Amino acid sequence: MSRIRSWPPERLSCGGLPVHEYRPSSIRGGIVKHKLLALLTAVLTVSLVGMSPVNAYEPRAGALFNVPRPWGNTAENYRLIKHVEQAIRRTQGPTASEPNPIILITSFLLDRSASVDALIAACRRGVSVRVILDGDINNRNSRRLIAKLNGDNNRPRAGRCGRTGGNRADARVATWTREQLRASLRAPSGNPDTWGRDKSYVKRCEGSCRGGGGNMHSKFYAFSRTGTARNVVIVSSSNLNRGGAVLGWNDMYTMKSRPKSFEVYKRIHLEMTNDDRAGDGKVEVVDGPFTSRFFPMRNAGKRRDPTLQDLNRIRCTSALGRTQIHVSMFYWKGTRGNYLTDKLLSLARNGCNVSIIYGAPSVQMAERLRNAARSHLIDLWDSRWDRNNNGEVEVRTHAKYVLVKGTYGGDRSARVVMTGTQNWVAGSLSKGDENSLNIKLASAYNGYLGDWQRIRNHSRRVPYNR
Repeated sequence: MSRIRSWPPERLSCGGLPVHEYRPSSIRGGIVKHKLLALLTAVLTVSLVGMSPVNAYEPRAGALFNVPRPWGNTAENYRLIKHVEQAIRRTQGPTASEPNPIILITSFLLDRSASVDALIAACRRGVSVRVILDGDINNRNSRRLIAKLNGDNNRPRAGRCGRTGGNRADARVATWTREQLRASLRAPSGNPDTWGRDKSYVKRCEGSCRGGGGNMHSKFYAFSRTGTARNVVIVSSSNLNRGGAVLGWNDMYTMKSRPKSFEVYKRIHLEMTNDDRAGDGKVEVVDGPFTSRFFPMRNAGKRRDPTLQDLNRIRCTSALGRTQIHVSMFYWKGTRGNYLTDKLLSLARNGCNVSIIYGAPSVQMAERLRNAARSHLIDLWDSRWDRNNNGEVEVRTHAKYVLVKGTYGGDRSARVVMTGTQNWVAGSLSKGDENSLNIKLASAYNGYLGDWQRIRNHSRRVPYNR
């Protein structure tokens, strides 16, 4: 009842009359008062009992952004990672309405204790926790997660979620063969050669999962149900690691009540688990204002690059005036980086306003963009800071997004966000596991534009002497 005591008395009204102002003038009035208070107490008690913290939680939909050090405080640093961790913690175990709850995780990096703790706890609540990591991840927390979630896989050496008698973790991790992995996908429980009784696992991809070479660089977090929300998909540029919080500017977008999207993300996750090679074609799902794509696209090049195709839909005159293009791009180099730059500079020459923030361009790419800025073709900012002059960048943009306000396709008043995990390099298209999300919503555009302006305000204008 501490929650009731914390509320101001005037908020607890009976028939519109504040309780602390109710003054009966007779015994009968006193009886009425006591009956009303008893009824109010009963109603509040039932409401509070029936509203558990898990059920009351609803993940926030839409865009979120962090603010790295030294500008953000701890809450602002870890805003994105804690959003995912909260969704993990609020995923219930099996219920009548959700008998097989699922959490799907893909993260290029993972070193955060709180994230691992939340995933293990979800497993122990009976949630099927399925985690895919890049093969190079090897740290104390990643090893701990593998030991807990994989301990009962194949020929079990530990109980579900790493439990043994007495709740001790079993550090011996069962290894998968390809055939055992295939069997586990067909039958996630009830067979010794499966994910085990907890229906959970960690998979580390050697190179990329669905490609030849490259890396597992996807970053999506999907939930069959968390709190009161079903079919939740979160796409981000941030990994579940300290660097994603304090060393780079990152973005995140949450979609709710999207069963069509959730099923495709789930299918791709299973293909990644099984090392099923991607085909030559584009894997894409259009779900209302959201378009999700999954990479690699084998043998893809300039002609079939979906990012270039998106840029080709832009026209520079619109019902909103000159079309505005804002770019925040981390890694940018090589053949692909150059032909995407060709397109941006062409759009600028045709009247679009093009503004760019870069985080990790190649030397050649940085010089090319600087020359365009010197000639006043584009506006350019450098987000990199080496504050202690040790030759290493401490903070920069890690986001990979393009914002368009103007003509896009047949819409002359469009507001579009193109975000995800893809850097502008060839491997992000044809080799590595990546995911992208296009959003045609003014609310998303406005949120991302505010983030772009925030990053710009903490970056240096190029040329530096301008």
